[in-house]
Amino acid sequence: RNSAAYIVPNILIDFPPSIPDQAREWEVCLPEIEHLLITHGHEDHFCPWYLRWRYLPEGRILPPQGTEMGPLFSRPKLLHLYGNRLVLEKARHWVGDDPDAHLLKLHQVVPGIRVDLDGSSFIPVLANHDPSQQCLNYIIFVRGKTILYATDTAWFLPETLDLICEFRYDLVVMDGTFGFNNSYDATAPGHSNFHVNEQALRLFQAKGLLNEGAQFVVTHTGPHHGPPHEVSAPLLSKKGLTLAFDGMQIRL
Repeated sequence: RNSAAYIVPNILIDFPPSIPDQAREWEVCLPEIEHLLITHGHEDHFCPWYLRWRYLPEGRILPPQGTEMGPLFSRPKLLHLYGNRLVLEKARHWVGDDPDAHLLKLHQVVPGIRVDLDGSSFIPVLANHDPSQQCLNYIIFVRGKTILYATDTAWFLPETLDLICEFRYDLVVMDGTFGFNNSYDATAPGHSNFHVNEQALRLFQAKGLLNEGAQFVVTHTGPHHGPPHEVSAPLLSKKGLTLAFDGMQIRL
């Protein structure tokens, strides 16, 4: 399904069309999410249509006339949404001029500038994906652990790599869309493949960027350039890479 990641207890990365089914299946309570980090505005990573169901105007008992959006039966927690300008524009398209009534706060982030949350923090970094918008990856600091979440992206941009190299990681999650296909320029904006994933792992190892026991996980894989999981996973494991799957849980 579409890639997304839940970081206990209250952080969600990306909000794809399949998120309600994914959350229900893997017992993630969406109303408890307080921080939503969006990588970019492509439809497989951000489906803002769902945000309108958060509508809960103060003092309103009956549904407003002329719209299917009515008050909720329970009050979700305030949701802070972080992303680029396009992401925020798409969110506003569905919640209108009243994000407060949707229990929603919108934050446009700046690459390289740390954002402090309640007990955790993150640094957005530029992804090498779509030149038409400011695509983002995230360095996340939570409970004494450091995570790099790098999808969608081709090989790291120079300024991104410089910033990444300032930290040591307990978990790296990286785009592997093009699988075993190696017949394209992986430095051009787009996606990575398994060969780029291995190249990144070797770089992280050489520079000492991985803490003891750290995992290097490949996600966002496509069906066109890689065999099924049961075939691909053992091949990647031999290279030190872990292939993700729906519902995968990692304890740090």
